[in-house]
Amino acid sequence: MLKNNSVILFGILIFFLFASGLYFAEVNLDILLWCFFWISLFLLTFKVEKIVLSPIWVVFFYFITYFFIRPGFYLLNEAQPFTFNLYQFEVDPILSTYFFISSAYLPFVFGYTVHSGFKDQKNKLSGESYSESFLMLIVIMLEIAIIVSSLILIINFGGLGNIISIQSTLVKAIPESGIIIKLAFIFILLSFLPTALMLARDGFKLRVFLLAAFNILICLIFGRRLAIISIFVPFTVYYYFYKKRFSAFTGLLGYIISLLILTSIVAFRISNSAEAGKSIVEETAEFFIWDMVITLMNSYGNDESFRYGLDFIPKQLLLFWGLDGGLSEYASIGESLVSKYFPIFSAGIPMGIFGLFYMQGGFIALIFLSFFFGILSKYVFKYFLERADRKLFFITIFSFFIITFFHFVRVGDFWRIIIPQGRIFLAIYLVYFIINRFRFNKSYG
Repeated sequence: MLKNNSVILFGILIFFLFASGLYFAEVNLDILLWCFFWISLFLLTFKVEKIVLSPIWVVFFYFITYFFIRPGFYLLNEAQPFTFNLYQFEVDPILSTYFFISSAYLPFVFGYTVHSGFKDQKNKLSGESYSESFLMLIVIMLEIAIIVSSLILIINFGGLGNIISIQSTLVKAIPESGIIIKLAFIFILLSFLPTALMLARDGFKLRVFLLAAFNILICLIFGRRLAIISIFVPFTVYYYFYKKRFSAFTGLLGYIISLLILTSIVAFRISNSAEAGKSIVEETAEFFIWDMVITLMNSYGNDESFRYGLDFIPKQLLLFWGLDGGLSEYASIGESLVSKYFPIFSAGIPMGIFGLFYMQGGFIALIFLSFFFGILSKYVFKYFLERADRKLFFITIFSFFIITFFHFVRVGDFWRIIIPQGRIFLAIYLVYFIINRFRFNKSYG
């Protein structure tokens, strides 16, 4: 497999060099090369991994969302990118995109192929057993906690109308709140868990659908777009791995729905500050990750020094050593970058994990870090696949892994993701551990 994939990688690299040399030809040729480039990446991804719910496909859809749609819009409409950016660029945005994607995605794919295959344990007994009645009790308790948490947050922040109006700043307000408010917010982020537990117990039934719909409504109130998408993930995992009712069309439909949710919520958040008359691609912050990455490529290594791994060290240690690099006044790296390069933009713009890699040492750091990230991603994915027979474990824990992985790739701020998501993981695993200790009924495996 590794040999065949290496040939494909080499072929795409040759195409990339060819495309780069012909970039300044006619516009139609630009668009043709653009589409062919992405088709090649899709074929490569499909060749390497057939399982759609895998890290490599998450990364591919990440690049499609943030590095295909907006630059493609720029190519088709000849519109000016970087609407809110006051920085003067010396690099061509499309040519830079070719370089960036090739230097990030191809090493990631190559690293992903280092681990080939996994141990198939589907015919082995896992010993995962639990009381169905006790699991239902846990679901009810979790749902009550989510409802109570919603009421606490609504009351604390001045009512339902005020909650809806401050969706964009709610996350920033939580760390400054008391422990009760913080716990309440965590329960909102755990809205997918009751659905995942019910799916493992009953499969897809009407009560599971109604439960999911209710929790989606709660997440909509608080503007938690990732939490909304997270509720769909257990359904996707269940159908793909246990019902085998997952076609390419279903996957595409799920991707489109997720994208619409992401963009619609963000567009609602910034509707008061965005310029009127522009398309959602031009005014929605969700698509400005591309702009941020091109900005980093133009800045770091020129007027900004590379970070050389500082962003993988906890912020408290950096502050103690005096190595914060001017980021101490900001809650995240993304906020510092928006403040400098997009000062008139009110919403946050993440740089993504690959943008973070570039900040550490340019293209050399991007290539090597992407390669090792690919190895790590496949290793963790193998760990879960080898335990797919444990339905309760897989639907809950693996769903959370996919959610976290996408969030991590999209945001890129290492410690801002690891610490809060780690707390949620501990809560999920504690619930699973408690349920699995009550082994009174039939085994699922």
